[in-house]
Parts: sequence; C-alpha cells; structure tokens
Amino acid sequence: MGLFTFLGLAVTSSSEVIFGRVISNPMELLGQIGGVVPIITSFIGLTLATLTTNIAANVMAPANALVNLNPSLFSFRSGALLTAVLGIVFGPWQFIKSSESFISTWLVGYSALLGPLSGIILVDYHIIRKRHLDLDSLYTTEPTGMYWYTNGYNLIAIAALLLAVAPCIPGFLYTVGFLKKVPSILLAVYDNAWMFGFLAAGFMYWLMFLLFNFGQGQSSTAKAD
Repeated sequence: MGLFTFLGLAVTSSSEVIFGRVISNPMELLGQIGGVVPIITSFIGLTLATLTTNIAANVMAPANALVNLNPSLFSFRSGALLTAVLGIVFGPWQFIKSSESFISTWLVGYSALLGPLSGIILVDYHIIRKRHLDLDSLYTTEPTGMYWYTNGYNLIAIAALLLAVAPCIPGFLYTVGFLKKVPSILLAVYDNAWMFGFLAAGFMYWLMFLLFNFGQGQSSTAKAD
C-alpha cells in the first residue's frame, strides 16, 4: 500500500511538470500521454486491478453482511449480486468525477459514520468491558444474553452514534450543494468528521453508559482477551 501511495503521488506530481497542471485522474492522464500501446496496456492493467482488487475487496463485506442479516434469504452469491446492483444504482462515478468531490464528499462524508462507530466500539471494548467478552453471549439470540440490551438493540450506542453524526450533516449538505450557507464552526466539524465523531461518540457512549446502563455487561462467564 505504501508503494501504491508513492506511485500515485509521484505520477500526479510529475503530471504538473510535464503537462503544466496536476492530473489526478488516471483516465485523463492516459489521454494526455497518447499512443496505442501505452493506452491498451494501461486499460488492461486498470481492468485487472478493478476486477481482482477493488471489486473483490469491496464485495466481500456487504455480501457477508447480507448473509448474516438473513441467511434464509441471502446466499453469498445473491448478496454479491445485490451489492453489485446497488453499487451501480448509487452512481459512484459521481464521486470520482474530480478529486475534490471524491475527497470532500465521499471520503469525508462516510468518515462521519466510521469515526463514531470506531469510537463506540473501542470505548465499549477497552474502557467499559476491560477487554473481556462473554463468548456465549456473542453467539446467542436469547434475551438472556449479555449483549441483548433492549430487544436486541444497544440504544445507548445508537443514541451516541446519532448525536455524533448530527453536527456533521450541515457541512455535508453544504458540500454537496443542498445548503448555501453554513456556520464556519460546522464546516470545521465536517472537515474533521472522523476525529470529531470518534471523540464525541466515544465520550457520549461512555457517559450515557455510566448514567443509564452502568453494570451491564461488566461480568462474564466465558471470558477471552
């Protein structure tokens, strides 16, 4: 991954020297280079890279998630096919039409979800549960399980997630053009969505757990580090 990052930075930086402007889109760069052999070779490489790396890596998680969600309805094959269809419906080409839209809209946008999730998971595991898990409760759907919470939902975690994501929404709507004006403080929050969400969700989850749920899940009969 480090080598790929270096190559991307080196090629993009070189484009400014050679063509007079920064070209971050590989397809546009190929058009500038020209030549039948380089273009054909590069297209074959991009196709293989997409099929063997991007599709394989990004299909595994949602396909398995659908199988876990409803094993009787989804198989890995049907989950992968549904993922492929949804991937087209979402119009991902809109996210990568420019480096600015890809970074500001897509990467920062979904980091507003990943940051809070990471904060909640780490606080729950390291601080609240002291790195101990009840293995039996992890694999049971019985209401007596330690992680059953409220009808199978950890409402405290959901509340912490929503509260941490909410301040990032105005900045996201401004970035995609739905809002014309947003306070600068909210734009700063959105620009640092992952770190803000991580800290805010982790702290609120810990605080609400102490206030409303203290003691639940602290002991276990089958512990594992």
